[in-house]
Amino acid sequence: MERVKFRDLERSDQAMLYQACWADEREDYIADLIERALKIKQENRGGARVAVVNDTVCAFGLLTQWPKVGEISDLVVQTEYRGAGIGTALIQQLTELAQQIGVTSLEIGAISSNIGALALYERVGFTRHRTFDIHINAKLQPIIYLRKQLLDSTGERA
Repeated sequence: MERVKFRDLERSDQAMLYQACWADEREDYIADLIERALKIKQENRGGARVAVVNDTVCAFGLLTQWPKVGEISDLVVQTEYRGAGIGTALIQQLTELAQQIGVTSLEIGAISSNIGALALYERVGFTRHRTFDIHINAKLQPIIYLRKQLLDSTGERA
């Protein structure tokens, strides 16, 4: 595989993200997600990173700082690149961003049936924290949220 590069999301990434990661979604959903991510960055409450291979965006992840916790969401890697370490590296990129903006506790969630995502999150140090049900495509689905402490009680990196 070619070398993977990571960088901040750009508005111009929309078409590539749609093709690579969310072709089954409405294009306006992707446009809204990108605008939300850019606003979060502008407010210094996080931001989005993308992975690029051969000048093509192949992965996306968003960090949002909430009042009590940071959250990684909308993490997606193009099917052809899964299992190559891109998701792991993207989580590390977003974790570093979280530390830079002062997040002390980080969460990430997945549908309970997404065994691969849950295994990845646990492999990089997240532990299961809570489960709740939400409606996805008119069906009630259990979502598992995992948490990782970035700082210990003394303020040092965990």
